[in-house]
Amino acid sequence: MLNHLSNRDVAIVSEIAGTTRDVIEAHLNIDGYPVVISDTAGIRASKNEIEKKGIKLALNRAEDADLKLIVIDAKSVDFTDILKDLSTRNAILVVNKSDLLKGDLNPKIKNFDHVLISIKNNLNIEKLILKIKNKLKNKFINSNDIFITRERHRQHLVQCLDYLKNFDEKNETEDFDKAAEDLRLATRHLGMIVGKVDVEEILDSIFNDFCIGK
Repeated sequence: MLNHLSNRDVAIVSEIAGTTRDVIEAHLNIDGYPVVISDTAGIRASKNEIEKKGIKLALNRAEDADLKLIVIDAKSVDFTDILKDLSTRNAILVVNKSDLLKGDLNPKIKNFDHVLISIKNNLNIEKLILKIKNKLKNKFINSNDIFITRERHRQHLVQCLDYLKNFDEKNETEDFDKAAEDLRLATRHLGMIVGKVDVEEILDSIFNDFCIGK
């Protein structure tokens, strides 16, 4: 699923259980949300010491995650108590391999927020992505007004917005060179707020804002 959502081979895929040991991450853009998706070891009983460490790492990462995707096989619905516990908090139960399912899905699954998919047949993947979007939207979108408390931040945001408006106008007239420059300047002003500045800008700020003498 990680490879499918990333549109590239990020993780090794094998029919051998316990293949994934370390946490494998990919950076995605889901409807404008910057998302870091992590693939971890599967949660199961294991006697292999290395795999047990991977499972412990997976559980720790799950506790820290803003949203958990609990992936199980459609034919095997008797998942562990640990997975049941994880599925009740900020989680989506992803029931994969629906193409191998014979008959109806176990009714116990309906007690959880779930989506039935098939990676192999590309079934309900968009439904899963939509569910992820809604979870992110509900978790991170705040309807309250956002106040800018620093004048410097406000000025940079205003200038960033002006350059973005200029970008839209030049982009519509296909004046791409000048549009690209406006986009670069907009990014620069945004960077001044989030802290992405170079050494020269830091020195300029020091000499402009502080009185320095020998």
